[in-house]
Amino acid sequence: MQFFKHDAELVRLLATCDAEVARARTNDDLLQVIGRLQSFKGGLKFDHAQPLVLVMLAIVSAIPAMAGVVVMWFIAACFGVASLIIWMSRKAAFDELPERIARKCSFLSNGLWDPGGTAEERFTQLSGEFEDYERGNDSRRIVDSAGGTYQGSRHQLPFVFHHLRYVNAHYKSKSDGESERVYESFDRFSLVVDFPWVTGVMVCSDLPRKKRTRPRVFETTSDDFNRNFIFTGDDLACAKFATPTTLAFLLRLCRQLKKVNLEFSSEGRLCLSFDDAEVMAYKDPGTFEDLAGFYANIKRGLELPGLFPVLALVHELAELHDNNFDLPMKVADEMEQ
Repeated sequence: MQFFKHDAELVRLLATCDAEVARARTNDDLLQVIGRLQSFKGGLKFDHAQPLVLVMLAIVSAIPAMAGVVVMWFIAACFGVASLIIWMSRKAAFDELPERIARKCSFLSNGLWDPGGTAEERFTQLSGEFEDYERGNDSRRIVDSAGGTYQGSRHQLPFVFHHLRYVNAHYKSKSDGESERVYESFDRFSLVVDFPWVTGVMVCSDLPRKKRTRPRVFETTSDDFNRNFIFTGDDLACAKFATPTTLAFLLRLCRQLKKVNLEFSSEGRLCLSFDDAEVMAYKDPGTFEDLAGFYANIKRGLELPGLFPVLALVHELAELHDNNFDLPMKVADEMEQ
């Protein structure tokens, strides 16, 4: 019974800690959670007494089943499945908690927050505003999001980072002449930034497979730019955007981010999308196998060395196009206020 008690108490502890991580407002809150884990008596390892008992019951039930009592096969299977479910759920809870703590620490260390709403609601809003999200012929979803505000030397830029996962499906012929449906998933990342200085322009080095429209490509005076990007939008807006300085900036950006796209919506926002997972990467703080080391890493905080250089580039682009006289009247009034 002591084995059952230890596992039950550990399950309750992990659930409580998970809720406290979600409510954490400072790194000290996270350190208190880790402190509770350190002080837990009996160690942070499951005895797995309950799954083992269920496995034994499954084996016992299989004996009469092999003797011809068919219904016992069903009972043995139920015991076996229940044991597997309990074992997997406990392992997931134990493995996911340090990941949640690390994620929350990266938010708190860098002034980020959860943008709110469900992932489905966020994706619906984004796909209605930007064509770049029209990828994945089988499925598309937001894996994670983080909101923040970048304070540059001239502008304050609210932003939301999104990690997206897309799935393409297609049929592949087999050696016997039959075909099978094959699924291929890929990840993409985007920064959606308030950017009222440019609207209705799209600069792509990686086009979505499906597009609502196929507007005429705007050719610039730079052959290098034309080879690297597909540039679309209203002719006047494109001509105004494509200054030599901006073209040089975009070529530099193309060398720093993989498959980079820039889409300026009519809502005054920029979607900067790319394939670089490193933009939101942080140093792995470790696991609960070394709680002392994990505690020390969380106490130091987790920097995001890839994020702020990219935001600095967005701010640099804003400085190239922030002529207040060109802002829509409504936007200009809001900025003055």
